[in-house]
Amino acid sequence: MPDAKYSYLRLGIVLVCCLIMVSVFACAPKAPKERAATLIIEPAKGKAGAMIKIKGSNFLHGEAVEVILTVGDIHHSLGTEKVDEIIADKNGAFEVSSGIPVKTPPGAYKVVATGNKGSVGIFNIEAIK
Repeated sequence: MPDAKYSYLRLGIVLVCCLIMVSVFACAPKAPKERAATLIIEPAKGKAGAMIKIKGSNFLHGEAVEVILTVGDIHHSLGTEKVDEIIADKNGAFEVSSGIPVKTPPGAYKVVATGNKGSVGIFNIEAIK
């Protein structure tokens, strides 16, 4: 009956391996849960090259925020011309100045502010002639 003894041993090893894998996957870091934030851009329409003010609220305290304007296949980072990164204050707010990229053709565009802790704010702007 040595085969039965080894069968139980193999089964035990397989069960231990399965438990280890389950615990590894259960402890793996998870992506932050997306949460709604507020993004406002003033003015909401302007010519290419025009200055805009970008205001965010309802982000988390200390959250690093990336503001992206997508024009076709090109992603433009906004608001970091004068700072290395945008950080939400103790109230979850930030305010930065930027410009509508110079070569932006007339049309409607989405601006997305994404925080590194899961906050997301969206605002639509219009580039005019």
